[in-house]
Amino acid sequence: MDGAILSALPVFRAVALTGGFTAAAGRLGISASAVSQTIRQLERRIGARLFDRNSRSVRLTERGRQFLAAVDAPLAALDGALEHVRDREGAVSGTLRITLSRLAAEFCVVPRLTAFVRAHPGIRLELSTDERLTDIVRGDFDAGIRFRGSLEQDMISLPIGPPLRRSLLASPLYLAEAGHPKTPEDLAGHRVIRYRYPGSGRLEPLTFRRGEQTIQIDPPAALVLDDNAHFALATREGLGIAQRFRIDEEPELADGRLVSLLDEFEPEPQRFHIYFPSRELQPAKLRAFIDWFRGRPSRPAG
Repeated sequence: MDGAILSALPVFRAVALTGGFTAAAGRLGISASAVSQTIRQLERRIGARLFDRNSRSVRLTERGRQFLAAVDAPLAALDGALEHVRDREGAVSGTLRITLSRLAAEFCVVPRLTAFVRAHPGIRLELSTDERLTDIVRGDFDAGIRFRGSLEQDMISLPIGPPLRRSLLASPLYLAEAGHPKTPEDLAGHRVIRYRYPGSGRLEPLTFRRGEQTIQIDPPAALVLDDNAHFALATREGLGIAQRFRIDEEPELADGRLVSLLDEFEPEPQRFHIYFPSRELQPAKLRAFIDWFRGRPSRPAG
C-alpha cells in the first residue's frame, strides 16, 4: 500500500472521531493546517472526497463513512498492539482519555488527581466531563466512569470511588409552607424538582427502598433541570423537594439549611464504575489509572 496513505490514516481517523480539524490537531499534537493538508492529500490519492467541510463544520461523506468503517477496527487493533509492546518495555506513557460525569470527576478522580499526575509524568491525562453517556469506542476514549446501571452489558467494569447516599432533601422554608411527606407516595402532592437526562431526554425516576424491595416513582415535576448546580440552588431556595446525592449537601444539612426526608425509605448507596470494552491488550497507562484511583491493584472481572 502507498506509504503516504498509511501515514495519513491516523489523521483521517482522528478527524472522523473528533468531528473537526482543530480538535484532531489537538489530539495528535500537530497544527490544524497540517491536518487539513494531510486530509486533502489522502483524498487526492484515493480519488474520493472523505469530508464535507465549511467554515463551521466538518462531517464525513458517504464514502468517508464507508472508509472509516473499513479502517477503524484495524487501526484501533494496531494502536493496542503498539501499546502492548511498549508496556512490555516498562514504559507507562501516552495519552489516556477518560469520559466521566461531573459528580464522578469531583468524588472519584479530583481528590487524588494531583498525586497521580505527579507519579506518572509520562501519561498525558485528558478528562472529558459530560453528563451524557458517551460511546467510548466511537469517541476514542480509553475508559469511562459512570453508574453501573447506565452501562452497556458488554462493558467490563470495576467499582471506583466511595459509596454515595441518595437522599430526599428540602429546605425548612419549603417544609414550613408545604409540610413533610410521610411516604414516597405523598410526593404526588408536593412540588418535586426532577432531573432530565441530557442524552435521552428521559426524566429520572425517584428511587426508594421499602423493606428489601427497591421502588421507583414518577411524581409530577414542578421544576425540571439537567444541571447539578441548578438543583442545589433550587432546593436551598425552597422551590421544592429533590432527591440528591447527600455528599453534595453535607454542609447544608449540618447547618440546617436543608432537611433530609423519608430516611427510612432511602435506597442503597450507589458507586461509580470505571468501564472499558475489553480485557485484551489493556495498556499500562489504563491499568495505572485504575489501580491508582481504586486504591489497590485490580483484575477486571465481569
